[in-house]
Amino acid sequence: MNKLPLELHDRIVQFVGKRIGEEFLPPWEHGTLPFALPAIAAVSRNFQRAVERLTFRNLKVSTSPSDLDVFRRALTPQRQHNLQRLTVHLWVDHPSSRTATPYQPRRFATGEERRVINETTTTQLRDLFDILAAWRLPGPSLTLEVTGPPLSSAIEDALGVPYLRFSMLDVSGDLVDFPPLPMVKQLYVYSMSCHLHPHLAVSLTAKMPNVSYVDWDLSTCHTISWGLYHYMSRIWRDGLVQSIESTALPPSVEKFSFKMFVPGTSRFQILPNFIGSTSSPDSVSTALRKLTKDCAEVYIEGSIHASLFDPLAVPDTAPHEAALAWEKVTQLDVRASMRGPDGKWLFKIDPNDGTPGNPPEDLDFDRLPPGYGTSESELDEAEEYYDEYREDIAPDTMDEYNPDGEVFRTEADDGPMNALLAAFARGCRRGNAPALRTATFQSEFFNTDNWPFQATCFAAGEVAPLGWDAEFAGGDRDAWRVFFHVGNWRPTEETLEEFRRVGRERDGRDAVVCFLPWGDFLY
Repeated sequence: MNKLPLELHDRIVQFVGKRIGEEFLPPWEHGTLPFALPAIAAVSRNFQRAVERLTFRNLKVSTSPSDLDVFRRALTPQRQHNLQRLTVHLWVDHPSSRTATPYQPRRFATGEERRVINETTTTQLRDLFDILAAWRLPGPSLTLEVTGPPLSSAIEDALGVPYLRFSMLDVSGDLVDFPPLPMVKQLYVYSMSCHLHPHLAVSLTAKMPNVSYVDWDLSTCHTISWGLYHYMSRIWRDGLVQSIESTALPPSVEKFSFKMFVPGTSRFQILPNFIGSTSSPDSVSTALRKLTKDCAEVYIEGSIHASLFDPLAVPDTAPHEAALAWEKVTQLDVRASMRGPDGKWLFKIDPNDGTPGNPPEDLDFDRLPPGYGTSESELDEAEEYYDEYREDIAPDTMDEYNPDGEVFRTEADDGPMNALLAAFARGCRRGNAPALRTATFQSEFFNTDNWPFQATCFAAGEVAPLGWDAEFAGGDRDAWRVFFHVGNWRPTEETLEEFRRVGRERDGRDAVVCFLPWGDFLY
């Protein structure tokens, strides 16, 4: 047995033994369970090492002190080299567990409690970084995933209200005294069931000098939405901009993916305007252009403004902001929420559906949410307002599908949609993205087929998928091509001219514009 190649030991171990708890789950769910392999590990030293290579390939750990202590002791130098993917759940302790005397906290974390939680999170992450930094791994090889804490009784009250619903988990400072983690090649930062402050994602990324792929998913599920408390959305947006202004992505980042938080609208279908005047640029768009200007592949999903693609489309844009270009981007994918940051919808309500209800006259979207205030009376007032208007300002589920009361938006609104598509076309020009090869603009909207509304651009020489070139573009691959999948809707002639101009400026030929049959598309 000891003379067998290591690869055979690994293959044998993968097929021998059961998984822990498989008798309680159907066969198709067994792949999520850990292996039970103690017996074969005792056969020989080679089998023991094969078991460890499988056992320690993918690990999940929380940042609780007990978990980190076990992690530190279990990951010997030999086992460290087996680790390929590490998932880290940020651990949050409910304040009632930090005191021996009876303690009745408020239902939602207050400013002081949020400060303590963030300081604790910083300390725990420092312990994790110290553990990983002590390893001697050969080059960047580790995929690191950092997520918010899963919902549990530790952060929910007796009524099932998440204790951290109106909080954003963050770190203290910019982690400048943290050791770098050069072994990380891919970084994922996911909010999961708890809002993460953008500063946390930016600060973590800055400590990965060799990371090539970064994925921030700071969206959250509707069950922990901030509701219509737009005060929280403004904090999030301002925090994102400030963090990006002070910290850049590591030069090693080639691919960047970002899903941003999008405010809900509830049954009232009222959008907040975070930009103000139509002549003002979107600070988030400007910041994202700056952040991703040296990446080769960029994917952004969320509330999208025209200034993301074309800063010059906004009259008041500063010259230095307009000059920022995606110098190295070869692939650009943008998925726009139908909810714009300027308070405009990209799609109109279906005239066959009912109209949204009107909110109560005294519903205040800019009111401080529960857990915010500088005095006990202000905290009491915020909670009382929440209790009185909860179903209107912060229902338990926001924008969840409701077949009995859904308001469908199935037709593009000509004004906002043409403005955004025209800006996307200008963003594909040589001056904005000189190295661009493919670009996709896609927008979510409610339709019975669940098919995307999108426009996809291919550079001359690039092969379009699914036989599109031959069927719709006359087989012409020597020109830029634009494929629209928009149903019966059509862009204006001015918008189409912006797309034709992409090819004209790059290769001296108008881009070929095609319309795909509904249902023929590529995600």
